[in-house]
Amino acid sequence: MSDNILYKTIDLKKYYLAKKRGILETITRQPPIFVKALDGVSIYIRKGEVLGVVGESGSGKTTLGKILATLEKPTSGSLIFMGIEINDNNEEIVRKHVHMVFQNPATSVNPRMRVKDIVKEAMKNKDEEKVRELLEEVGLDYNYVKDKYPRELSGGQLQRVAIARALAKEPDFLILDEPTSALDASVQSQILNLLVDLQKERNLTYLFITHNIAVARFIADRVIIMYAGKVVEEGDTREVISEPMHPYTQALLNSVPELGKKELKPPSGEVPSLINPPSGCRFHPRCPFAMQICKEREPPLVEVNGRRVACWLYETNWKKASD
Repeated sequence: MSDNILYKTIDLKKYYLAKKRGILETITRQPPIFVKALDGVSIYIRKGEVLGVVGESGSGKTTLGKILATLEKPTSGSLIFMGIEINDNNEEIVRKHVHMVFQNPATSVNPRMRVKDIVKEAMKNKDEEKVRELLEEVGLDYNYVKDKYPRELSGGQLQRVAIARALAKEPDFLILDEPTSALDASVQSQILNLLVDLQKERNLTYLFITHNIAVARFIADRVIIMYAGKVVEEGDTREVISEPMHPYTQALLNSVPELGKKELKPPSGEVPSLINPPSGCRFHPRCPFAMQICKEREPPLVEVNGRRVACWLYETNWKKASD
């Protein structure tokens, strides 16, 4: 399996200063206050697969995507891409093969540029015919959109332009940061179908970030569930959704609207502060199965029936792993 791994992280952490330190804080030696956006995340992504990353706002999903795209630098931990450990001196290796599509294309494209120039900007060879091919590949009429500005397009059309721009770099790996969440339901389905087709035709690898576990069920081969900067569950998408192990995953599934479902049961309570997260398991204040050990000790991520889960309900598996 290791030969098939395109990208992996080892104990990845990303801490942001919660506020700037002034002279007074320095003189009085007040310790810095950090927002722990990612706190020890180890994942892997196989070539040609779609890995879904699911969680509420503030779980660290987008931060993970930005670090994998080298738009952010990790505080600590390792990034290994195509078998090479990435550092400040070789980031270009990643940037040649990886591109990111953002949630809101209106804020990620230049509003003063025409569509054809937005796509052309990302190309090594500024080939007009190639621009036509890319725009048509994502389902746009080249003659209709080529000279339009972003403000003249709908949200769905603009997201297709953003995807075409990403493809212009001929990437192997696309990081998709909630690319459908700002779109109408019917347009969402069109973009999702487009992404599925592109992934198969071009043999692309996707990291698909979403807060909607139903979307992950449609597009992802494998899924990781994140909560407050931690991975709490990982496994085959069908298995995770049909038999969720972690109480947080169960709560996410109970909050998905479905035909015939008269009552939704979202996770109770509030998302914890990433400045001062709860001791022990970060989910324990909201967990209906919380035990004393959950409040005192952080559960390790252990393998259970071919999946990984971080929960003290599976303490037996943790003991076996540590023997």
